[in-house]
Amino acid sequence: MSVFVLTTLLVYMIFALGKKKIVTSEGTIVSTELDIIRDTQTFFFVIGIVIFAYVTGQRFAYGDTYAYMESFSESTVTVSEVLSNFKLGEEQLFLLIKAFIKQYISTEPRVFIEIVSFVTIVPILYFYFNYSGDLKFAFLLFVLSGCWEHSMNGLRQYLACAIMLMALSLLYKRKWYLYIPIVILAAQIHTSAYIFIVVYFIANKPAWGKFTKIMLVIGLFLLVTYPVTGSFMNNLFVENTDYGEKYNTSEFNYSINIIRVVVMSVPIVVSFINRKNMIGKYKYYDVVFNMSLLCAMCTLIGIFSAVYARLNLYFELFNVILLAWNINDMVKRERYKWIKYACIVCFVAYFIYQMVFTYNLSWYGRYLFFCNNWGDASWI
Repeated sequence: MSVFVLTTLLVYMIFALGKKKIVTSEGTIVSTELDIIRDTQTFFFVIGIVIFAYVTGQRFAYGDTYAYMESFSESTVTVSEVLSNFKLGEEQLFLLIKAFIKQYISTEPRVFIEIVSFVTIVPILYFYFNYSGDLKFAFLLFVLSGCWEHSMNGLRQYLACAIMLMALSLLYKRKWYLYIPIVILAAQIHTSAYIFIVVYFIANKPAWGKFTKIMLVIGLFLLVTYPVTGSFMNNLFVENTDYGEKYNTSEFNYSINIIRVVVMSVPIVVSFINRKNMIGKYKYYDVVFNMSLLCAMCTLIGIFSAVYARLNLYFELFNVILLAWNINDMVKRERYKWIKYACIVCFVAYFIYQMVFTYNLSWYGRYLFFCNNWGDASWI
């Protein structure tokens, strides 16, 4: 647990040191995405992101990391063999990446994990750097809400999500002929990324419009009627797919607790309270809002099924942006001056709850980070 806390504090301080006031030619401070909103100097951003990605790649016995390291060590397939037998829908792009690294870069599993970590973390934090308007706050939410932890326990899904983040503008502009190929590419890393094809048709719907109400009704309906409709939904979307077969096994037979449902719903609740003040302020607001809404819905239904719970990993990154935008808008008004501090305190409490009670982590983890085998031990 010490690595989580100390790394977060270090990177947060680096981003804080790089904080800059962005001023327009008229001398007013920029506060919306319609203008330039990078609030951190590039030099400090690069230092922070390199440290953060490096530490992420130094994990060992955390989540599914060791399984991937072991798989990399045992793999004997070559790039030419993967290409000659490449088939869509069998997640072979990840196999190709693994074969390429082992054949042309290094045979060390640690190098493989580091490369994947950089390829995953850099696009995510660059996304926050570009759009959050408050990088250090967004970074803090990314860690405290569990996104960082999930990136280390859902390696392929987060890698696929990092790819999809780069297609945000294509989704907004509805350039399907460029967007769909990227979805297909990401799905060759993790099949569940095909969900982004469905996302294409709903992402640009107005926040808190008729579509939002319909989605909320559908979500509540599926939750209440799950004992009856659950088997039908599983047969329709899960049972006959590789994704469903994998996550319906006993290994993934877990459910999301009510505390996580509440936390994942906070951005939607806050956006409802502040909905009248956000109209027209951010170009991508509707897209981000609808992604966050999907996250809340998947988490809610995930109470009953790990399959749906895993889908929320694709959308939780947008919770960070939605919450940062709304909180930073609300603190400008006297009645909400306290809300940012309250938000941080609540998420710190949630982070401690997850680390201590859900994952049973102590301050010092012997094999979590900075060791390469079971005979080694972490120095921190």
